[in-house]
Amino acid sequence: MGTKFLTIGLLITATLFILGSGCGKNNPNEPKQCQSVDYSFSVTSEFSPQLEIYNVGDTIYLNSSVPKSLINLVSNQIVDYSNSVGIGGNFNTAKMDTINQLALEGLNNFELINLIGTTSPKTISPNSGVNIFYAENQLGYNLKLGIKLKFKGLFYVGVTNLSSKGIIGKDCTNAGFNMIVTNTNKNLN
Repeated sequence: MGTKFLTIGLLITATLFILGSGCGKNNPNEPKQCQSVDYSFSVTSEFSPQLEIYNVGDTIYLNSSVPKSLINLVSNQIVDYSNSVGIGGNFNTAKMDTINQLALEGLNNFELINLIGTTSPKTISPNSGVNIFYAENQLGYNLKLGIKLKFKGLFYVGVTNLSSKGIIGKDCTNAGFNMIVTNTNKNLN
């Protein structure tokens, strides 16, 4: 009887070990993510045109390009980040309530125009902004988003840091991208 329980226990343990050794990968094109981020990169974006005041109907453009060859801020090595499973982040908006000193969700004050890359609605606070995803081309990853103002007001628009779950076919290549807005106009930083 004791041998039977030991055999069953070993079979259950071996089965769990074999199932767990797959690292949860269901798709061979999606790399295994690791706990520590081995790659950290610095990237830039810019809002244009740079004006002090925008009028209803004006379009502001968010432009960002990420080369495929990047310097890893952790190791100071050059990394070829071609064939990413996707690089993305968030584009956030808010309408500033100057009387009550509050920031209110503000996406409904804008019309977004995808020129390069794609967007998708946020699942949490969908009126606060959208998820953004860069498009890959031969030289790198690009995003160009048109932001057309629909109403008068004082608004905040911004882009978050980016991330990627890794490079297709390579495990533990998840990365963080520190976003730096390069506008010289202090109202657009």
